[in-house]
Amino acid sequence: MSLFGLKKKDRNKIAFADSIRQERQYLIWSNKDFFLRESYKSTRTNVKFSLAGVEGCKIFGVISSMQSEGKSITAANLAMSFADTGASVLLIDCDLRKPKLSRLLETSGDRGLSDVLMDFSLLSSSIVQVKDGKRLWLLSSGSIPPNPSELLGSETMQKLIEILSNKFDYIILDTPPVDMVTDALVLNPIIDGMLFVVRAGASDRRAIQHAIDQLEYTHTKILGIVFNGSDSASGGYGYKKYGYGKYGYRRYGYSYGYQNKVAYVKETEEAQKSQEESTNTQETND
Repeated sequence: MSLFGLKKKDRNKIAFADSIRQERQYLIWSNKDFFLRESYKSTRTNVKFSLAGVEGCKIFGVISSMQSEGKSITAANLAMSFADTGASVLLIDCDLRKPKLSRLLETSGDRGLSDVLMDFSLLSSSIVQVKDGKRLWLLSSGSIPPNPSELLGSETMQKLIEILSNKFDYIILDTPPVDMVTDALVLNPIIDGMLFVVRAGASDRRAIQHAIDQLEYTHTKILGIVFNGSDSASGGYGYKKYGYGKYGYRRYGYSYGYQNKVAYVKETEEAQKSQEESTNTQETND
């Protein structure tokens, strides 16, 4: 049956399910690509250095400016990479509007974060182990609430994270895109920082700068910028349609800390300016 014969809502559901199936191939526990796994190890190492001064459980979020930039697959693979070291890791889907992690990781259970925030007695039954023998657990988003920002920014959320921090070495939050909703910004009081995901050939420089400005305004620590989905022809590893794969750290580096966080933005601006000047010169000569 042609997709054009379906309602828009049904077409979106089919497209979303197809994208998840494609992404699932690039989870590092199922993908044996050496360079893919090493890239996540490199990212893991740099995150550990950025959080070196934090005692006890390390809590950080993974964020992007817009959707479809590789945020969720980055959060999942990074959680797997930390679990491979023997650390106990909890991955929380904080996207209470358009959750993905439960389907991406093929975990069962109808309850999740939103349900636990309404009733703490559901906590133990809502956290599921992602894979047998691995020290990685998932707290999915749960029921879609009418007030996501209020729930994530509530004292109840702070209390929940405090409880969970006594049980895990790392807590990784997959958060909604910062330029689309403000949900991620209200998490600042309970996290040690945010890891920012940029997708090659897709992320808009103005959206990136706007997102960074918002994070700075709320005094959110930026742990680093992950350059995601580099073209395989340029030394990256991945697939062209969705672009998930080896991070382009050979080209742009894994830049952590304040100084280099807008390197991608500046380089993009300079390239565009150079192109505009070249075009103007050619028009003048003509």
